[in-house]
Amino acid sequence: MKIAFVYGAFENLGIEYLSAILKLHGHSTRLAFDPMLFNDPFMHIHSFSKLFDYQKILLKQILDYKPDMLAFSVVSSYYQWALKIAQEIKKYLPFVHITFGGIHPSAIPEKVLANDCVDSVVIGEGDNPLLELANSLGKGKLDHSIKNIWFKCDGQIIKNPLRPYIEELDSLPFPDKELYYDVIPKYKSGYTIVTRRGCINSCSFCCNNIWHMRYPGQKKIRFRSVDNVIMELKDALRRYNFKQLRINDDLFTYNADWLKEFSKAYKKNIGKPTCCFSSPDQINENVIRYLKDIKCYQICLGVQSVNPFLRKQVLNRGGDNKKIKEAIYLLRENKIRCVVDNILGIPGEKEEDLLETARFYNENRPNRICIFWLIYYPRTPIVDKALKEGILNDELIDSIEDDPYRGANTLQNKIHTKNKIRFHWLLLLLHFIPAGIYNSFIKKKLYKFLPLISPSILEALYTMLAKDRLDIPRKSSYIRYFPFMRGILKIKFENLLSKQEYHTHR
Repeated sequence: MKIAFVYGAFENLGIEYLSAILKLHGHSTRLAFDPMLFNDPFMHIHSFSKLFDYQKILLKQILDYKPDMLAFSVVSSYYQWALKIAQEIKKYLPFVHITFGGIHPSAIPEKVLANDCVDSVVIGEGDNPLLELANSLGKGKLDHSIKNIWFKCDGQIIKNPLRPYIEELDSLPFPDKELYYDVIPKYKSGYTIVTRRGCINSCSFCCNNIWHMRYPGQKKIRFRSVDNVIMELKDALRRYNFKQLRINDDLFTYNADWLKEFSKAYKKNIGKPTCCFSSPDQINENVIRYLKDIKCYQICLGVQSVNPFLRKQVLNRGGDNKKIKEAIYLLRENKIRCVVDNILGIPGEKEEDLLETARFYNENRPNRICIFWLIYYPRTPIVDKALKEGILNDELIDSIEDDPYRGANTLQNKIHTKNKIRFHWLLLLLHFIPAGIYNSFIKKKLYKFLPLISPSILEALYTMLAKDRLDIPRKSSYIRYFPFMRGILKIKFENLLSKQEYHTHR
């Protein structure tokens, strides 16, 4: 079986794991990658995105490959993009089986299957279900009883139950990095890994709630063994000689005993600089010691709000401001770059709450503040909260599920107010203005004179240029720009020459 995975903008570890298990069982895989230049959650410039649109090239690549199955890993922000590609492919390859998996189809499988171009939906963990689907298609007789997969058959939807989570993560093959490295060789310089699956938290805005809903009563988090992780990293170091490691776990510092064992093994066998994600309430002297042993140069902390009520009652996050202060101080004191995530547009958020955030970060300065606008992901608890408060209505919720709002900083959501755009600027300016001047800026309300356009372009430029303040996801996202920009411009130039030559001969 020939399977083409379709994805855009970023490396996807889930796809790499799926590709690995398919290849292990004799199937062929390929990545159809859309770079989505100037059209991703971190930077959106409409005129540039049109100039560097890649979809025609992507479609040709898929058609030339002639896959037996097309597999889309679908996040909410790219749902319509995925549908558009699938619809176009069905025009030319009407019998190719198209399956949608990932968080968005897992949240609303019945709506995703309502699209004519989607033949099946993989719900939840897809490693074994997708393999069984490929095996079934390869035999020429589609098995409609595969657990975790919903099918369309004779105008009906077959809703198969979910199998339990994979408990032994060590049983899985290592991710197929070549799938991405063949397309973007520069990714080899920084290796991305996960050491566990899941998250213990149930933040109201987070897609992890979908997994908790789909797998009630099962472990929220499962770990790989330290030996298994080190084995993968040794192999990767031998093959790619990577320069740094990005640990992509939601909460890498959760489970101090595992972290202690890992830090010793990593220091002995790997020794490359690392970056990771955590939460302020998990940062203490012992954790700092383990982070230093793995040469952690940067950690991203999920803060989201410094207002206790919004953080606990609306976002369903624990911790307190004292712990956030201590975490920022400890990290900076130990020369580990501290990046904090903060959300704007939280239901019930007032101007004073935003000012409180600006004052807090002025007094407790992290190395970088990453500012995200709240996205109402389908079927997450915060959607219900917003509905009760009148921020959302049934029509808007349908809109979220059918055509979800774009990601951070694009500001297409009508709920975002002009005032909050100015506060986005205010938090960004904290990186450029000394504490005393910044405090006067707040007191005199000079922020009211800040522009009413999104600062995302400035933020993107700052990320690229300020090498000592690169935040984790954005750092890797810009690697793809120059090779793909060069390739697209080359194709456009060759097409232009062909047209000129055609008109000359006429």
